[in-house]
Amino acid sequence: MIDEQLLLDRLTDAAAAQDGLLPRAVADDLAAGRRRLRSRRLLTGGTAMLAAGAVAVAVFGMNGVVKEAAPEPPLATQQAPVDAQAAEDAAAVTKTQGFDKLMKGLMSKHFDPAKKHLNFTTGPFDLDTQLGHHGTQRKVGWNTKGDQGQGMFLIELSSSAKAADNTCGSFFESETKPVSCQQVTLPNGLTAMLGRQGRMIEFSYLQPDGEYLYVAVDPVFRNNTMRPSSDMAISDEQLFAFATDPALSLPPLTSEQQAQEDRLQDFAPATDQIVVATAQHLPGGMKVTGVENRGGELFVFGTWTRGAVTATLEVGLDAAPLASECKAQLSVPSCVPVTLPNGAQGEYHEGARAYQDGPSYVMGVTYRQPDGDLASVRVLYVGKSKRPAGAIAKE
Repeated sequence: MIDEQLLLDRLTDAAAAQDGLLPRAVADDLAAGRRRLRSRRLLTGGTAMLAAGAVAVAVFGMNGVVKEAAPEPPLATQQAPVDAQAAEDAAAVTKTQGFDKLMKGLMSKHFDPAKKHLNFTTGPFDLDTQLGHHGTQRKVGWNTKGDQGQGMFLIELSSSAKAADNTCGSFFESETKPVSCQQVTLPNGLTAMLGRQGRMIEFSYLQPDGEYLYVAVDPVFRNNTMRPSSDMAISDEQLFAFATDPALSLPPLTSEQQAQEDRLQDFAPATDQIVVATAQHLPGGMKVTGVENRGGELFVFGTWTRGAVTATLEVGLDAAPLASECKAQLSVPSCVPVTLPNGAQGEYHEGARAYQDGPSYVMGVTYRQPDGDLASVRVLYVGKSKRPAGAIAKE
């Protein structure tokens, strides 16, 4: 029979994975997809600025903005000797197989050397290795004999801060008194972010090898019980020692996995090229407010203004292996086929959407380029239930 605690925890995790399908505020709708682990949560990206000729902004590959793929180097220079490569791959597989034991051992070493409190029944430290992401995330309970309460650790170790689900301050951000994070210096001389509010703790650290560690400590497990642990108390010194332990590292990728990751690099144009292309097709262009550029995904956020009309814009480009279908990319119920000015086929959505903080009118287009990459653009008129006068037109 499945452990009740394990069942509750996995049901909660499954519910969290449906975040992209639930109603949310406009700002959350724009951001939610940027935080998800690939292939597990919906992308909430790009839509279409379809003024006269503006479709060309979405069709990056047709106007020369997308960088040409660099030719692959000769086989002799891109492959290590077969025997050495096979040995490295075998070592990577062995480390992957022992990763759960390693993580549990490190947590016991630094937080519970007497092995009286940590409860690992929520599941193993499984590795999530997909294109664009390599890492683990796991909740670990804290129990004390005779105590009806239970505390919790949330541990995340990822190959990049850009791929991480959480940053310091994000886990408790909805609390009445959220955790406020400040920069701290670790014993190794490097800096990290640390925040405390009572016994609630958040900690994030970019390791020298580029891996990103996030730790949240909560005296209340919440999805198991709302009764706090009576004795869960984690010191800064324990966190710092755990974070800087030389053994705390993800297993390496195999040569084939690394080759796939390498294909996700330099697939998109530079941000300034996107801004220039936008200005060519939209009067007034776009004022950039944010950029997210990670392996296989590029999103440029901005605003467009003409007279009294203002729209939120998001221009996106996904590498072919990570590309979503139109309705997922635009976070809309459905899309319809549309013929673009260059004669190519794309998908389009236009209509009012209801959010927690009011209505917004959305226009969006996606286009699958010849190389398989997905270009998208979104126009969002916040607070509008219909397209405002003077707005960007579909034509």
